[in-house]
Amino acid sequence: MTLTLKVLGSSSSGNCGLLIHQDKYYLIDAGFSSRRILQLLKTYRITLSNLSGVFITHEHQDHIVGLKILTKQPHLNFYANFATFSAIKKKHDIKGLWKIFKTGQFFDIDPSLSVKTFPVPHDAAEPVGFLFKTCNYNCAWATDLGHITQDIYQSIMEAQDIVFEANHDEVLVRNHPTRPSYIKERILGPLGHLSNKAAFDFIKNNRGPWKNICLAHLSKDCNSCEIVKQLFQPLANAYGFKLTIVDPTA
Repeated sequence: MTLTLKVLGSSSSGNCGLLIHQDKYYLIDAGFSSRRILQLLKTYRITLSNLSGVFITHEHQDHIVGLKILTKQPHLNFYANFATFSAIKKKHDIKGLWKIFKTGQFFDIDPSLSVKTFPVPHDAAEPVGFLFKTCNYNCAWATDLGHITQDIYQSIMEAQDIVFEANHDEVLVRNHPTRPSYIKERILGPLGHLSNKAAFDFIKNNRGPWKNICLAHLSKDCNSCEIVKQLFQPLANAYGFKLTIVDPTA
């Protein structure tokens, strides 16, 4: 296998993934400080000089806070659609070499790796997920989505490895003692985040070609690894895929 997708960290405090293709390395989002990203990359013996680029899903702070330093690296390419790029530029003084794509289209990174972007429903300018494709193995990244659309379905069903959102337990959100009602409505709404139940129902009802499913972007106070594992592990055992859950407190 020459294509691997890892989650370096994922929660409401920060999100960052790592795509490894042959001898090249790419980040998916940069939602931690540059110092923290360097620490996370050190686990894989990767430095900033080893990175080739950064894919941006959307402009929320927990996905871009590390960009200010990263965009000072002259060798890095930054991939975003125009709406996301514009939203970032409005709030942050960033430079860098930006590669602007049109959502829904394929573009090639090199002769053996292509990328398909697909729209996801979230309260950002033009949020996207990514499908990374080689001749024999595909990986998909789909988080920060309020509900599952046909575009999401079609892209995830092409992948053997997926990073997928299981953000919250709906009962815990509704009964949270300190969260204001507008925050609860945002999370539970169609442009918010995907619940455990919605993620579970999708996986159970579709049974895609998945070999590895990584559940990410768990809420720190309205979800837990234990809750998610109890729900999803029997399904993983029955369907024969490897389950990984990203600890939001790590």
